[in-house]
Amino acid sequence: MECQYTSCFVTCHRCNHAWTYMGIRLNSLQRSKKPVKVGCPRCHAKVAMQVKEAR
Repeated sequence: MECQYTSCFVTCHRCNHAWTYMGIRLNSLQRSKKPVKVGCPRCHAKVAMQVKEAR
């Protein structure tokens, strides 16, 4: 199945770093019921992606 999202804007809750995630976990975002988490590139905290921030 084709992924409908190409990027997701993410802000870290720990260090307040903001970035655009464009990785493979976007495929899980539309079909997973649990929050899909990615690691912050600055402090390595797990940050949940929001569907409303995905493009």
